[in-house]
Amino acid sequence: MVLLQVNCRSICNKILEFWNLIDAYNPDVVIGTESWLSEEINNAEVFRDDYISFRRHRCSRGGGVFICVKNYIDCSVLWTDEVFEIIAVEVKGGNPKFSWEVVGVYTAPNEDMRVIERLATRTGFTGSSTKRSIIGGGLNLPYADWNGNAGGNIGTRALINSLVWENGYSQVTDGPTRGDALLDVYLVRPVSSVTSSGVVQGSVIILY
Repeated sequence: MVLLQVNCRSICNKILEFWNLIDAYNPDVVIGTESWLSEEINNAEVFRDDYISFRRHRCSRGGGVFICVKNYIDCSVLWTDEVFEIIAVEVKGGNPKFSWEVVGVYTAPNEDMRVIERLATRTGFTGSSTKRSIIGGGLNLPYADWNGNAGGNIGTRALINSLVWENGYSQVTDGPTRGDALLDVYLVRPVSSVTSSGVVQGSVIILY
C-alpha cells in the first residue's frame, strides 16, 4: 500500500497541481491537510470518482483535513472528532485479517495541545496483533524530537511521549517537509510494516 500526505493550503486553488501529484505517485491512500474546504463545496468539485473521499472541515476559514482511498479498496469512516480537525478511516488490506486505521490530522501553529492528548486517547494501543495504525498530517511542532523530547515544554513533551511511546508508534518521516522544519509527520504502528518513506515536493510518501 502506498500512502501520500499533501499539505494543500487550499486545494480549490490547486486542483490540477494536486491531481498531477496523485497521478505521478499513484497512491492507494491520500491524507490532505489545510484543505480549506467547507460544506458548501461538494466532492465532485474537487475530487475524482476513482477515489472515495472523507472530509473533516474547520468551522472557520482555513484548516481542514481529508482522506482519499482508491475506490476499489474496502474502507469506511471509523470516527470523526467533534472538536479537533481529526478523521479516522478503516482501510482493509490484501489480507482480510488485517486492516489499517488511517488517521488524518491538522493543527495550526500554537494550537491547543489537547489535540495530542485526544490522539493518544482515540488511537490507544489495545494489544491486538491485527490493529495497525498510521497517523498522518500537519502537527506543526517544529521543535519536537520524536525520539522522546519536545523542546523545553515539559507539558508538550509529556503529551508526545504519551502518544508515541505508550501507544507503540514510531515517527518515520525522514526529512524536513516545509523549509528546514519537520511539520508533517507519519506515526506508524507497527514500524516493521514500513518498507520506505521519503519527502518529495514537500509531500510525504510512505510505502508498505
